[in-house]
Amino acid sequence: MRVIPLKKNPDIYSCNSYLILGEWNRLWDVNTLVDPGTDGYVIEEIDQLSTGCGKRAVEKVILTHEHFDHAGGILEIKRHYNCAVYAFKALEGVDGVVKDGQKLCMGDRRVEVIHAPFHSNDSICLYCADEGVLFSGDLPLRIMQSNGSYPVEFQELLTRLSRLRIDAIYSGHDKPLKKSAAETIRCSLANVRESMAYPQT
Repeated sequence: MRVIPLKKNPDIYSCNSYLILGEWNRLWDVNTLVDPGTDGYVIEEIDQLSTGCGKRAVEKVILTHEHFDHAGGILEIKRHYNCAVYAFKALEGVDGVVKDGQKLCMGDRRVEVIHAPFHSNDSICLYCADEGVLFSGDLPLRIMQSNGSYPVEFQELLTRLSRLRIDAIYSGHDKPLKKSAAETIRCSLANVRESMAYPQT
C-alpha cells in the first residue's frame, strides 16, 4: 500500500485527501481516494501521478464522513474519473453504504471500516491491519488533557483502537503521525478514562 497525501486548495477550507495505490500499480489494485475535499482541486495532482497503465487514476472514493470539507468534491471527482463512492450514509453521489466491520479493498490491501460516530454520526475510520495504518477522519485521537467530558462509547472506541497495531495515523486535518501513533492513542485513552473517573463540576 502506498499512501500519497495530496495538496489542498490554499484558498478554501478543506481536509486532507489521500490517494491509496498498490505498491506495484498492478491491474487488480484498487486506486482509492480517501476524502476528496471541498472541491476538485486534487484532480490536477492525481492526473500527474503514475497510477498504473490502463487503469483509472481513481477507481473508488471512500468518505470518512459527510461534512462539506471532506465530501464537497465528490460529484466533480465522479464526473472526472467515473468512480464509485462509498460512505456510511446514503448521500448524493454515494454508490454504496458501508457498515462497521465491513472489509474494503484499497490499493493492494484490505481495510476494515470502524464506525466512529463522535465528530458526526456517520464518521468512520479505515484500518489496514497488514500495514498498521489508520485513516482516522476527524476522530479526535490526540487528547492531551484529562479535564474533558466524553461519552462511554468514546472510551470504548479508544479501547478498541488501543488493541490494534497502529504504526501510522492519517487524519482529516493534522499532519500524518508516523511515530508514536499507538502511544498517542493509549495516552488519549488514559486521559479520557481519568476525565470520566473524575468528571469536572
